[in-house]
Amino acid sequence: MFTAPPLVIAVVLLLVRGLLAFTFFHESLLKLKDVRRFAKNDGLPLPLAWFVPIAEFAAALSFATGVLAQFAGIGVVVLMLITISMQNFRWHSKYWAADNGWEYDLFLLTLAAVIAVFGAGPIAIPTLVGLA
Repeated sequence: MFTAPPLVIAVVLLLVRGLLAFTFFHESLLKLKDVRRFAKNDGLPLPLAWFVPIAEFAAALSFATGVLAQFAGIGVVVLMLITISMQNFRWHSKYWAADNGWEYDLFLLTLAAVIAVFGAGPIAIPTLVGLA
């Protein structure tokens, strides 16, 4: 087993955060275009349907900047656990994303868990301005 150099770790954490930021920014905008439709399609009450894209947008900002990224990671893990549970127990989805399954959500949960456990890394606004 080898130990990765600090620069490699920093870049990998930045890439994970970047992927999460891009994904959740895009997902939040899609839901915010028509929140009522999102609520109806997913069988959610309207207040919860508003909360989800706003939380996704906040997580995207957090991942992009590194500010409170570990909390965003925890929030996304919880969100993805709820989503995966709904796919399994409510909609009886298959695993594969091509079949509207929960594979993609498990992938996002795993990446968010990486940030929740290891933090934003040194290439983040709090670290760069000396707050971490």
